[in-house]
Amino acid sequence: MNQDISLKENIHYGTKEHPISRLHFDTGAGTPYPEYFFVARHWHHYMEILYIEKGSFEFEINLQNFTLSQGDICILNPGDLHQIKGNSSDTKHNVILFDPCILDFSYEDEMQEKCIRPLINQLALFPNIYHCGSSIHAALSPKIKALMNTTLHMDTSWYMTSKLLILDIISSIYTASLMQSVQKAHAQTNQKKIQNYKSVISYMEHNYNQPVTLQDLADTIPCNSQYLCRFFKDIAGVSPIQYLLNYRIQKACILLETTNNPVLDIALDCGFENVSYFIRKFKEIMCCTPKAYRNKHTQR
Repeated sequence: MNQDISLKENIHYGTKEHPISRLHFDTGAGTPYPEYFFVARHWHHYMEILYIEKGSFEFEINLQNFTLSQGDICILNPGDLHQIKGNSSDTKHNVILFDPCILDFSYEDEMQEKCIRPLINQLALFPNIYHCGSSIHAALSPKIKALMNTTLHMDTSWYMTSKLLILDIISSIYTASLMQSVQKAHAQTNQKKIQNYKSVISYMEHNYNQPVTLQDLADTIPCNSQYLCRFFKDIAGVSPIQYLLNYRIQKACILLETTNNPVLDIALDCGFENVSYFIRKFKEIMCCTPKAYRNKHTQR
């Protein structure tokens, strides 16, 4: 499968009572990432705090590239378009995910008015990268380590402690005058290009099971088809039609793994009008037929 496929994540982490999650990722033999860690370009509505425990990673955030190494911190704002790739098979990092709405207060004090509410409404954004050696990193690092530790052990008070630590982290960034207005932050990136990309991807995700033409995709921006192909390939590395084909095959793989539906029905459900064309393209991308894929991935 083409690893350039990107998605708007709609996953909800945590529970209604405790909507904070901690994830830990190892790479190497015996892990889901035997060669290197990789998460393709995507975006989501929640905030993400990443702490690099070992190794180095290449981050792409809003089409800008950064290298993070052991001890470095990354904070992703809601809506940040990002991709992460480890530089070796021996890396470790931890992630905290939460919806910023959990920080909302009903009382309109200074913190609510100047910090929390702008953050929730995406009128203000945090810087993404905090390298070792900076004064803000020195302030954030022990708090983030405490947050990681609290969410790992999850004793009876873990959620309240975690929420207070997140507020403390946000307070440190705010008092250091590092929060930026969304206008200033977006001025440093090609926001129009990012929004156009998201619009095209979202259209594909909602209409992949229907006939979709290149002009349909161009109309979502809107632009002409030549411009669409140029700008989309510049970001994704493939044409929009190839990306859509890859996405449809990815959806077909899920159905092959999780249902007993006939291959013909799966082809139609994933936007293929011709089953022979579906089988041919599936074999080109997955290096096996749909039947062989199902047999391999449904063995008990």
